[in-house]
Amino acid sequence: MIVFKVNSFPQVSETFVVSNIIETIKEGFRVKLIVDEKNRLEDSSQKELLELYNFSNFIYHFSPPKGKMIRLFISLFYLLNPLLFYFFVKYWRLIKKTSLFYIFVLKFYKNFRNVDVFHVHFAPTSHPLLDLKAIGYIKSKIIVTFHGYDAHFLPKGQELKHLIQKYKKFVDEITVNSDYLKNKLVQKGFSESHITIVPIGIDSSFFKREQSISMIKSKPFKLITVGRLLPLKGQYLGIQVVKILKDKGYDIQYTLVGDGDELEKLQKIVDQLNLHESVTFVGVKNQAEVKLMLEASDVFLMTSTNDKYDRAEAFGIVSLEAQAMGLPVIGFNSGGFPDTLIDGITGFLVEDKNINAMSSEVEKLINNPNLLSSISENAIKHVRENFDLKITNKKYTDLYR
Repeated sequence: MIVFKVNSFPQVSETFVVSNIIETIKEGFRVKLIVDEKNRLEDSSQKELLELYNFSNFIYHFSPPKGKMIRLFISLFYLLNPLLFYFFVKYWRLIKKTSLFYIFVLKFYKNFRNVDVFHVHFAPTSHPLLDLKAIGYIKSKIIVTFHGYDAHFLPKGQELKHLIQKYKKFVDEITVNSDYLKNKLVQKGFSESHITIVPIGIDSSFFKREQSISMIKSKPFKLITVGRLLPLKGQYLGIQVVKILKDKGYDIQYTLVGDGDELEKLQKIVDQLNLHESVTFVGVKNQAEVKLMLEASDVFLMTSTNDKYDRAEAFGIVSLEAQAMGLPVIGFNSGGFPDTLIDGITGFLVEDKNINAMSSEVEKLINNPNLLSSISENAIKHVRENFDLKITNKKYTDLYR
């Protein structure tokens, strides 16, 4: 049995986790999902998939009883169990803190003591599995997948050294989605031999366009960016690219899919540059809606960049979705995004934040429909052969066995 563990579910970035679980089910594994915070499944952007695969039947939520007196009474009852009492003492000696909270942790995980694998998504969610393995309460293989931000917010100094030692002892495999993220962890002191790169995959049977891009005579020329509206996502740079192209006389329509803290700031930039008729904010869309918008577009701008804290996109799954839909991707050479395309073949990499270089590549495709068509075909083939879910998830199932 494979037990997945996440902090909050469902949430904005659950797409990859859901895909990972579904493909694991398809491979014949029994699965369960532990969540620290359970949200309404009805609010998920993938509600239909969650219903189809009966996620509600295998989600387990750790939620200690509320109320001090109730917790005290129940914990004393649990401590009458010799197994729980024995490991409670071991847990207390390890943590060196007195709290009845640990008895509820032990009680909850009692049902998971004999599973084959715990697969943790996002490093902070590995708590309390490493401690439970340290005291011998669980003996399962533990795989921890870093997604990006969790590599940037690790502790420092002695606390980081202690964490790395715990990973070395109790985590069987660390997985990351790109060379960029692997290098980040190695720089912080994690062992390179302990880290496996497993890129994020997509369902290329779903992200599949109905007609070739060469058949579409698009005017205006349609650009699109999909992602949360955050400084790291760099949509403000995409807007400036549109301004450069408009000033050269090109008829451009730029669609921004997503929502976030930068919305008001981005709208002000559009106002200042007088681009109201060329830039459209459409908000958050589900996968089916994103697919239709990609199919109606000509080129995808991957505007993700290094932010002021030197953080960058760890991978960029939207780049794969765009390429699967036949869109050439033009993006900044930042973070792990370059792992998703072949420069000059399925899209173009330009210097980070260089909006003139990005606009030049767009201009090249506007003026050369044959090149646009060729790159479109290459992009579709590239994703199908390297990033289809069946290919990427096999790397996980090989680790599970």
